[in-house]
Amino acid sequence: MSKVLDYLNALDANAVLIQSHKSDPLKATRDFGLSRDEQLVLLRLDRREISAFLDIPFRDFDVLDSIVIRFDQEETVAA
Repeated sequence: MSKVLDYLNALDANAVLIQSHKSDPLKATRDFGLSRDEQLVLLRLDRREISAFLDIPFRDFDVLDSIVIRFDQEETVAA
């Protein structure tokens, strides 16, 4: 399994990682052990790019969609 997918699954289940990612996404992805390419793909938050990177059809990748939406909503609420 891809470390990117591992990271996304961990984000979906780990409140501490979510907070760490929100505070410093570069540090959180680096501490998780992601390569520079993996970090860049995630930090751009382009769901289609991430699904292509993982070779998972975008329409079948609900976990990514819910994570990105959750971050977007939290940023809106915080503003």
